Amino acid sequence: MSRVADVKTRISSVELLATLKKNYSYKELSGVLGLSAPILSRYVRGHVLPSSARSEKFIAAFRERLLRKMIIDQVKITRDGSYDISAVVSSVGLLRQIAMVVYSQFSVVGVDKVVTMEVDGVPLASQVAGEFNVNLAVVRDERDLGVEEFIEQKAVYSPASVKYLYLPKSAIKKGEHLLIVDDLVRSGTTIEALARIAEKGKAKVVGVFAIASVDQSMAGLKARLGLTCPIESLVSLEPRMRKFSY
Repeated sequence: MSRVADVKTRISSVELLATLKKNYSYKELSGVLGLSAPILSRYVRGHVLPSSARSEKFIAAFRERLLRKMIIDQVKITRDGSYDISAVVSSVGLLRQIAMVVYSQFSVVGVDKVVTMEVDGVPLASQVAGEFNVNLAVVRDERDLGVEEFIEQKAVYSPASVKYLYLPKSAIKKGEHLLIVDDLVRSGTTIEALARIAEKGKAKVVGVFAIASVDQSMAGLKARLGLTCPIESLVSLEPRMRKFSY
């Protein structure tokens, strides 16, 4: 590991601890991470950086034991039975940690650009694009004023709900490797439309990631698109059982 990467990992672990402290007491964190509360407090307050080995241990423990639980704890079910993950999307600290997970999972495929749908997908996609140090392309359901050429794609959500989605033609280039990112996948219709836009732009989808997906939407999406790239979500929400899988 380079010196820059080493420092980045150590600083990221401190940011992670600060995020965790908003949801857990030092006693709870001590039980998970195996360190005393005073030592954890010194890290969280920025008085000292943990070692590289300790930083990697923090990050691994978070991903394996806490990340999915933190997301699930913030998911709400509305009166009409829909899932609301706005609390997750509005948590900058948590989104940054999720973005780091996305980077670790998809960095091997070579991402040139991150693509998402307005509006709720933008916060996470921005963080992910920052991790990869690439640009972000945002698909909208209206044409932008001042843009003359678009890639247009029809998205059928139901017989009574049809939208046309638009991406400026210059937003993606032929041959680019695209990572599609969204917050919540319900039916997969939006993600499928984004993949079709990429196809029309002669770019290649190298991965799909969502914070959460409903039931078997990701599996169905993979079958419909015929993609061989990774298609993943951190949390699977089961609508019939009202239980969470993680």
